[in-house]
Amino acid sequence: MAASEAGLVRRTIWLLRTVAAHPEGVGLSRIARESGIPKATCYRVLTVLERESWLNLDPATRRYHVSLGLLSIVGGLLDGSGAYGHMQDVLRNLTKETKETAGFDVLLAPKVMVVAQVSGPSLIGQTLKPVPRTQPVWATSTGKVLLSTLDPDTIHAEFGEEFETNAPEQLGGLDAFIDSMAEVRARGYAVAYDELEVGAASVAAPVRVSQATTYAVWIGGPTYRLTRLRIDEVAESVMKAARQLSDLLSVTGIELPTALTER
Repeated sequence: MAASEAGLVRRTIWLLRTVAAHPEGVGLSRIARESGIPKATCYRVLTVLERESWLNLDPATRRYHVSLGLLSIVGGLLDGSGAYGHMQDVLRNLTKETKETAGFDVLLAPKVMVVAQVSGPSLIGQTLKPVPRTQPVWATSTGKVLLSTLDPDTIHAEFGEEFETNAPEQLGGLDAFIDSMAEVRARGYAVAYDELEVGAASVAAPVRVSQATTYAVWIGGPTYRLTRLRIDEVAESVMKAARQLSDLLSVTGIELPTALTER
């Protein structure tokens, strides 16, 4: 590696660490001052990091935050506030209560993205699926619970093409799927049975941050263990974890950028 390339890597790491030390967000001038890197260089590097969704820039305050997308890759190494570690603690507690794998998703049209997960005592397959990963909205409990917060016009605009191209015919079309969201809103959680995978079930609840619902927490397991008779029981645990994560993310200000912010 050339000296100039090594220097760029070091500066990038210094900038990430500087931003991570300020969970409330930090502006360009302070980043340059604390990192010792010229302001113009900081701006160029930060712009790339924001474009790659490693950092989030608040358009109102012009402050940078570490994104959940980055934390899902590096965990607590850059998380000066320990927020990612606390989020994992919530998921671990949820796994302990339900004895199933737990996870945290974000809505990134036209799919949902799993950004964190904790394995349960017994997996459906041989190995836990990698994180981050994207999944279809109509076949997952998180997709259902997140779409239930959006108005029909937004769903048609952001998810219509993907739905018509890839969703199975037995769903009855996008409008029928939208109508089914009323039940999700009424009970406060969503369920998926034999949809993402045959023999797999999941339950999800919405995580609200700053009056928006772009996140969801879930548990998943085999249908022979996560039976319909257990749904009400485990749903209570999932909704409790959702409230805990809402409080955590509201305090830390860490967020993953998304174009969909239902208010």
